Amino acid sequence: MTGTRRVGGVSLRVDVSPGEGTPLLLCNGIGANLELLQPLVDDLAGRPGRRVPVIRFDMPGTGGSPTTRLPRRMPGLARMLAGLVTGLGYDEVDVLGISWGGALAQEFAHRNPRLCRRVVLCATSMGMVMVPAKPSVLLTLASPLRYFGPAHMRETGSRIYGGGFGDDAAVAAHFAAATRAPDPIGYYWQILAGAGWTSAPYLCRLRQRVLLIAGDDDPIIPAVNARLMAKLLRHGTVHIVRGGGHLALLTHAAELVPLIHDFVTEGEPPC
Repeated sequence: MTGTRRVGGVSLRVDVSPGEGTPLLLCNGIGANLELLQPLVDDLAGRPGRRVPVIRFDMPGTGGSPTTRLPRRMPGLARMLAGLVTGLGYDEVDVLGISWGGALAQEFAHRNPRLCRRVVLCATSMGMVMVPAKPSVLLTLASPLRYFGPAHMRETGSRIYGGGFGDDAAVAAHFAAATRAPDPIGYYWQILAGAGWTSAPYLCRLRQRVLLIAGDDDPIIPAVNARLMAKLLRHGTVHIVRGGGHLALLTHAAELVPLIHDFVTEGEPPC
């Protein structure tokens, strides 16, 4: 079910897939539209046991969500997400954040401990307090150019995503077909939201169980960041994907989807 929701003065394109029990809220990477995570949604739906409901949304300026006039900081975006979740009628969700979306997921979990039950963080970091990527990779990420046409995605994807992205024809084809180029202003609003942000001061206070997933061939977020975060978390578990890159959720789905499904359904009766 895909439609538009008005949350705190912001219009968001939202998709909710059916299921039972606690929904999983997906926070995508910078500039990425919700269709890019369709393989993950399909794979989760195909797992035996409880079918997990999944909530996806386009950030302002990506996919079908219009760009806001002014940028919002990460705390404001976390409040926006809380309004989205409660507006959909849920009183509890699990959250999964990828890359930039992992920062948003951390802020959401920190500010909404009663609304957020469990957290999955993929290819992400503590923000400003992190082991950074190489300058050449950061320079590429500073522009949304890679989203403008399959040729740009193939050329930059193999260089910055790692994990065999350029060698996986199926993943590359899906990206080419599913990508909707973001509004450049919306893209830069997302960069500004993360500028100066860090979760380091509050990670040790998070009550939720947290699963950290990192690829050992991720040029954007080195895997050491997940290990550092786990040392600060009360209930943090790290899973390192051997040969996995920044998009390991898609390139190594056979390994990661069962792990994520078991994590968010543990302790719940199968349906």
